[in-house]
Amino acid sequence: MQKPSEHEINKKNNLLRNGKISMITLLITGVFTIAFIAVFFPKKSPALISAEQSYIEVDDARIIADDNLKICLKEFHQGLISKAYLHSELTDQIPLVLTLETESEVLKKNYKTIAKADKVFGFRSSKIFLGHLGMPVVSSFMGLFLLLLFFKEEDFFWRKVILAFGLTALLTGLFYVIWVFYPKPDIPESIYILMLFGMDIGASCISYIIGRYIYNLSRIDLKLKIHHLMHLIMGDIRQKYINKLSKEDRTKYLSDYIGEIKNLSQK
Repeated sequence: MQKPSEHEINKKNNLLRNGKISMITLLITGVFTIAFIAVFFPKKSPALISAEQSYIEVDDARIIADDNLKICLKEFHQGLISKAYLHSELTDQIPLVLTLETESEVLKKNYKTIAKADKVFGFRSSKIFLGHLGMPVVSSFMGLFLLLLFFKEEDFFWRKVILAFGLTALLTGLFYVIWVFYPKPDIPESIYILMLFGMDIGASCISYIIGRYIYNLSRIDLKLKIHHLMHLIMGDIRQKYINKLSKEDRTKYLSDYIGEIKNLSQK
């Protein structure tokens, strides 16, 4: 079977690299689009704005008519207007006020109905919903990214740092994502207490697992360092320096030091 040429291999590698870059770019774009897409949504829908304006106009007219009645009564008690004029105003204004009150109540109910229909998972509008959802989604994806980076990082110290930040970002983001989609306005107090205990237990278990994992990593890291040290001592240093010693000194050195290092590496 003919082996692929170097040009074909490079072409395939370039395609894979470009595919990875495209996927990562799309993922990052999607995440940050969710975070900032709320900017492009209106605070209120056109139907809600229209219903609100209609209600405000009628209610303002009702308030003005009601104020006119109060002014007429006040002026009558002060003797500024006659009883006939007051009767004429009452005859005109009272039916108007009653009509406006009825119309205002109808428009108010219509406004509340549209406002309720515009709600998204309990939030008043899509803009507010996406505004609350954006950053938790970014935090969750950032946590996932850091956890993936954790398995790629080789430095032991930075592995611990990345793991800590990754878990923090992921748990924080997921908590607020769940809170956003929770069907009620807020989680009951009893649920908060149960979640607190659950998170304590979960955090303890995770800390134990991570602690054991880091402990095992530290042992592996220590054994690797001892292995490299033994290789250096038994290889380079032995060839350069120890072999130049007398036979008696060389034997004593090997029995006293290298044997002890072997014992330590096997513990």
